[in-house]
Amino acid sequence: MRKWSKKLIFFLFIISMVFPILPFDVKAQGTIPNFTVGAVGPAPIGNWDGPCFGASTGDYFRYNALEGLFELPYSAETGEYDNSVPLLAANWTMHERPDEMNAAGFMNYDGVDYMDITLRDNVKFHDGSDWNATVAKWNIDRHMYTLGSINFCLGASPDSAVTNNRGLYWMSLSDWDDYATASWNVTKLRGPLGPFIPGYGIIGYLSEYPGFGTSFAYDIPFGYNRFPRFTNITILDNKQSGGTVRVFFNDWSTGPQYLSNAFMRMISMASYEDYFDVPIFGYGDHPSFPQNNATSPFPGHLIGTGPYMFDNFSIDTGTMTRFDNWWNSSAQQAKGWHKVSSVAVVTFSHDESGYNARTTALVTGDIDFAYDHSWEPLGYSDIATAPNIEYVDMGQENYGEVIVLNCADETYLRYWYDVGFNLTQWGILTSTNFKEANGTLKPVHGVDRAFRKALSYAYDYDTYLALFGGRLVRSGGLVATTHEYYDPSVTLPSRDLTIARQTLLDHPVWGSICASRGLTSTTDDWNTVAGSNPLYTFEHHYDGAHLESYSMLISALADIGCSIDATEDLIGTYPAILAGQLPLLSNDGFAIKPFHDRINDLGYIQAYYQSTGIIERTPAGATFPYIPYTRYIADYNSYPYAFPYKGGANMGFNYNATCDGLIAKLWFQNSTGREQYYSELADWAQNEQYPMLYLGNDLIGRAVDKDWDTGWDWNYILHFDLVKYSPTAPEAIPVELIILILVISGVAVIGVATILIIRRKRKNYRNTKK
Repeated sequence: MRKWSKKLIFFLFIISMVFPILPFDVKAQGTIPNFTVGAVGPAPIGNWDGPCFGASTGDYFRYNALEGLFELPYSAETGEYDNSVPLLAANWTMHERPDEMNAAGFMNYDGVDYMDITLRDNVKFHDGSDWNATVAKWNIDRHMYTLGSINFCLGASPDSAVTNNRGLYWMSLSDWDDYATASWNVTKLRGPLGPFIPGYGIIGYLSEYPGFGTSFAYDIPFGYNRFPRFTNITILDNKQSGGTVRVFFNDWSTGPQYLSNAFMRMISMASYEDYFDVPIFGYGDHPSFPQNNATSPFPGHLIGTGPYMFDNFSIDTGTMTRFDNWWNSSAQQAKGWHKVSSVAVVTFSHDESGYNARTTALVTGDIDFAYDHSWEPLGYSDIATAPNIEYVDMGQENYGEVIVLNCADETYLRYWYDVGFNLTQWGILTSTNFKEANGTLKPVHGVDRAFRKALSYAYDYDTYLALFGGRLVRSGGLVATTHEYYDPSVTLPSRDLTIARQTLLDHPVWGSICASRGLTSTTDDWNTVAGSNPLYTFEHHYDGAHLESYSMLISALADIGCSIDATEDLIGTYPAILAGQLPLLSNDGFAIKPFHDRINDLGYIQAYYQSTGIIERTPAGATFPYIPYTRYIADYNSYPYAFPYKGGANMGFNYNATCDGLIAKLWFQNSTGREQYYSELADWAQNEQYPMLYLGNDLIGRAVDKDWDTGWDWNYILHFDLVKYSPTAPEAIPVELIILILVISGVAVIGVATILIIRRKRKNYRNTKK
């Protein structure tokens, strides 16, 4: 009995002690942990320096360590500069060109001659040096000097990372001289006539950066007939901190945007003064950029003015540390931002296992933040149901899936192939993607306009969209639906088999082919013909990222009596193009996701659709070189984005004078003209040319642990200064549980007291008996 009594007392005592202090999760208050981002991409993460910059996972570091003069905000509805957010520039004044008639016979509007920029004062670089007018001029001049390979600074074999950016800032004279006005004429900007070069002759005029020198004569062809986008960077007010600079623009109107954060970010002149004419490669050790010079040690990467300082990148993880002397720190910290002391970026592999691992890391709390894009996807259903994750919708992605259709049959290319021209001596289509060893074109055949229209109307877009579970929306066509000049009144093909089949039946060539297969009506059994004796076999390339569009393409082709000969590019379709493994001239189509800007999209549209001087198919009997083609060899790679190589091909070989003319006019228009010509260009593509099947755009977002808030003030790339630690409060104990605890504890206390009283009485009773 005594043993049982002791056990009961002990048991009730423990209950009375434990229940009132039941443990629950309480997060430490006042302590801000490190912030960890999950990115997707290869471990070698590209280059951060402007002259050799290329987008990569390194952008997380670049965008937070370096800043530009001003930002084009994510939420801006137009590309007007007065909507820009000042960064290292405090304010600016635009000096406009007069509206004038040009040599091509239409008006040039809204030109910008020069820009006076007042710089923000009291700004320090990470190395403690001052931001001022001298440093601003040095940065802009360095950009132009290096990209132009002035005085042969890039050497005989410049890195492709540099040459890919050259055309952004060194523009072709022949692209713009047709639009000269009384006050603006780019031919006046050319440098001296180049020397005679054995094997080439006198090629043209050297490119000149005034006050610094000219391009090198053997920089063929890029060193010729170019003019710099900026010139004569003039210091108006030179101070130790801040000041004013004037930047003159040689293009008509787009110069200011190339000074924005999106294109040019400022680096420390004090740290990088020895690198004025040298591009800086990599984010760490880089084979083409030695950094172990004992007499002049490399100062380190990404020394800028931004809110975070770059520490290092090793294998798959990089870190950054808060810059406490950031010019905007006090204002941001007053709002709760810019308080995270350290940020890590973890890189996951660019494959299915990497995507899954990143999703798991977010759900388990190993990382705090990740984007959900088509090229770095999250497991949406897992994220949406995770209790610790907030998913923030960001609308539709700028990359939209298309199936590019080969329009080469309607161009000079087909004529040149048919008659066997040797184009080597003309410097045209220099890539081995296009030419045989003897200099003639590889086989040229695509699908004609009638077939492209038929396929555009045979494709089942609704079923394609449904395959993505509501995470995809229909493309807007040539102009994205998010673009300021998107015109919904312009028809975009949708599935209509009557239109698709009737288009082939009415065509003189396709109609006879249809008749030979017994197809004379839109209601005949076209699918049976596709399986037994197809009208045509469509040659297609695809990769693992485009399986849904590929499956729907098979059905669409069968619905118009055709079959498919498909090749899966195991390394990816775009890498296969770059590696010369995709027969662009003879392939009929391939799937890809081209980028379209929400605001300033014209450069991308130009790259995807405009020809590089080779217009429509040569008339029968014409001799080469045909009269309209009178360009210098140096002009063959006019545009830096020309797809897939600068040597004469846009995405679907759309060499069309109507398209070229509309794009040219758009560069010189005011808002009224842009509204008109964007609509006309969309109508040309969607109702005449049919250069692509415009499929869909992914819905995207960002996922963040609920213990963190992320601001979205400036850009669609995460700024780590706009991260705030806001841990969720511990869940309150339910009232019912509190009552239960009190009852049990009360019973336990009463029980203990009762037992002790009984024992006391028994003891007293025994003592009395004695």
